[in-house]
Amino acid sequence: MELNPKISVIMPVYNTPEEELRESIESILKQTFSDFEFIIIDDCSKNNVKSVIDSYHDNRIRYIRNQKNLGVTGALNVGINNSRANFIARMDSDDISLPQRLEKQLKFLEKNPNIGLISANFLKFPKNEEIKLPTTDEEIKHTLIFSHNCICHPAVMINRSQIPQEELKYNEKEKVCEDYGLWLKLIKYTSFSNIDDVLLKYRWHKNSISKRKTFIQSAGSQRLMFMAQGEYFNTDSANVIAIIDKYSNNNIVTSKDLKLLICFVQEIMYKLKESGIKVGYSLNRVFFKDFLKKCVSDINFIKILFSKELNEIIKLTLFEKIGMILGF
Repeated sequence: MELNPKISVIMPVYNTPEEELRESIESILKQTFSDFEFIIIDDCSKNNVKSVIDSYHDNRIRYIRNQKNLGVTGALNVGINNSRANFIARMDSDDISLPQRLEKQLKFLEKNPNIGLISANFLKFPKNEEIKLPTTDEEIKHTLIFSHNCICHPAVMINRSQIPQEELKYNEKEKVCEDYGLWLKLIKYTSFSNIDDVLLKYRWHKNSISKRKTFIQSAGSQRLMFMAQGEYFNTDSANVIAIIDKYSNNNIVTSKDLKLLICFVQEIMYKLKESGIKVGYSLNRVFFKDFLKKCVSDINFIKILFSKELNEIIKLTLFEKIGMILGF
């Protein structure tokens, strides 16, 4: 009888260059902890992904090829649905896990059974820039809701026994920010942590994300953040969500829309200050600057652009403000 492995490592692949894919695969196969299954989901790659994977004669590898391209979100759900272990580790097909990653993460979760999700510090390469993340449950959750995504997706390990199984699924409508959506959803179910140790080398491609995709990701992240903030403080976020949807669908946004966004942010900032939560508030700067550029440049917009209220939310140079008035 085949026994279930201790860890399921899930890695989606789509057209990853062979050299990078081999580095990623071998970083998992050479882990100091060996009791795992390695689920590789080929999302209809058009290059030699299958032949690369077939060259590794390791019975821990489980190769799945999707019948149609599902995108990262759909491929990840395929991996989760096919996983057998209680502990699920994420991996990207162009990153490198350090040799003790799985061992250290498993030991941490077994020692802290109340924690359902962890990641770790990581190294951006080839520049070798270390990124340190908050470590406590409270700090992580407050940062996620009010500032930014502070969980490294390809370095995540999940203890599925701490999470309702119906919730352990990525939302396929949240493309390019599916991880952030999952973390915000799981906040109410389990505790989080980040190991204060570099366990992953994150390959930083300067041109890997298109400009359009960056704006979609930024708007999606801000949408999720506003929803989480509204829920946290029991504040209606429907108007600002509708405005972000309007922007995302390339519809005209106006100074009235901008004013509603500012009023919502001011309300959240006030409640955050009153709550005593010690975390800085941040808007997604990429989204908000592009929103300002797309906004109809009438006299009301110009007044808001140079107002104290906007300055309290986002700091912009005079050159940036002039560019937004002129639409560039």
